[in-house]
Amino acid sequence: MSDTHAEPSQGRKGLPYYVARHLLLERFPAALKGLMEERHLSYRQLAYMTRLSAGYLNHLTQGTRPVPTDPVIRTIAAALRVAPDFFVEYRLRQVVGLLEDSSRLTDALYGILLLHAPISAEMKAILEEPRPEGEGARPSSSRPSK
Repeated sequence: MSDTHAEPSQGRKGLPYYVARHLLLERFPAALKGLMEERHLSYRQLAYMTRLSAGYLNHLTQGTRPVPTDPVIRTIAAALRVAPDFFVEYRLRQVVGLLEDSSRLTDALYGILLLHAPISAEMKAILEEPRPEGEGARPSSSRPSK
């Protein structure tokens, strides 16, 4: 399917300027349905763009199928011209992956978020540390863990 519209200018974090920000907080079915409506796409059109079935996409928007895997989310996101992290479930999986690799980070975040502990200088340094490029980049395993 050919897009006859000009490429939208990119806003912050790579999202097109016209993306409704309130959709960023919605769960996958509502966010997917909202993007399809915003772009005036039918299930068949999106199916053609993603090579997924229209029936499967319908199930995803109805919430009758589980949230798809990250590769499927990336495919849908590319077709809808948003970053995969537009979908909160994708962002959550990335965070969980980082936390699984670092018990220090998990313990520190637990203390900050649930026990209201102050942020230590060490934690601030960990959070500000540059990450390697690439999807799913995770903290180096050279960090000591508890």
